[in-house]
Amino acid sequence: MRMTPATTVWEKWRGAQRRKRILVSWGSTSGAALVLVAALFLGFGPRFNVGEQGEAIAVKLGNPNGEDLPLQVSAVPDQALQALVSAQREVSHTTVQETRLAPSDVLTVPEPAPKASTKISTKTPVHPEAKPQTQTPPPPVKSPVVTEKVIRGVEKGNSSELILKPQGEKVSQNAYWPVYLFMPLPQRIDAALLNKIPATDLYSVDERKALLLQSYKRSGSELVLSGTVDLPVRPALWQILEAAGYDVSNADYKRGKNLQPVVISFKLGTPPGGDGNPPLSEIRLEQSSGSQPVDDAVLYAFQLSTFANGTGQVVQGRYTYDFQEKK
Repeated sequence: MRMTPATTVWEKWRGAQRRKRILVSWGSTSGAALVLVAALFLGFGPRFNVGEQGEAIAVKLGNPNGEDLPLQVSAVPDQALQALVSAQREVSHTTVQETRLAPSDVLTVPEPAPKASTKISTKTPVHPEAKPQTQTPPPPVKSPVVTEKVIRGVEKGNSSELILKPQGEKVSQNAYWPVYLFMPLPQRIDAALLNKIPATDLYSVDERKALLLQSYKRSGSELVLSGTVDLPVRPALWQILEAAGYDVSNADYKRGKNLQPVVISFKLGTPPGGDGNPPLSEIRLEQSSGSQPVDDAVLYAFQLSTFANGTGQVVQGRYTYDFQEKK
């Protein structure tokens, strides 16, 4: 076949590209080999650490240029966190919710307009065949529909109600942490409970006993609380006591006491950037239980909740925690 000038140029270009690919291939292979040799013989091994158990591993979420988020890998999960997760799983089965018309949403009907007068003024000449003008009353005006979401829960002899409005169908509670796990611990318990503490999949009987005895001291046939236990630590201890047979529904913090329902009002903002968790603000204790430690526990547990707000506006909320189980 006869080679034209155009064909010659094309073949030269293809040949140059083949030579370029060969050089790149050999270069990459040689570079990788040199890196491996350096790693094996020059002591660069620690630079290739991919993370060991217990270390933090950086993970990018969303896109390659996203923020580095440390992912903590722990060989032994925290007992308090495990208690929260397992209790939340149980409580979620006793939670119901509904969206309903808010009680304040009523049909606004303007006052009826006065009847049109058929009297004809004599000051202005009127054509003999002219008919008197009448006015049609305006139609009823309906105010914007306001709905509210009502979420009710029952836990260990107590109950709760959460109300979110307006546009209740567009707002929800994503995560709820059981309140009873943060309540004040009993001052005295029967020491025989120590022999009833069961093991879990993660912790042995001895490990759970040791954790309980960090906060309780033996005194004869009883275990006495040795001091104030911080709120984040309480869930693990409550779970141990409950598993050993302690009656949580008739706990020491409310036994023989006339606790009033705790009522909290708050506002739920819009999510930053259009997604994520909307911020809680203006949290107020509208009604106290009559016990400061109990109020603190309810407020602390409530503020751990996370929500979703798709209304595009600030949501009004009201949370009530009652120390009786409502039917």
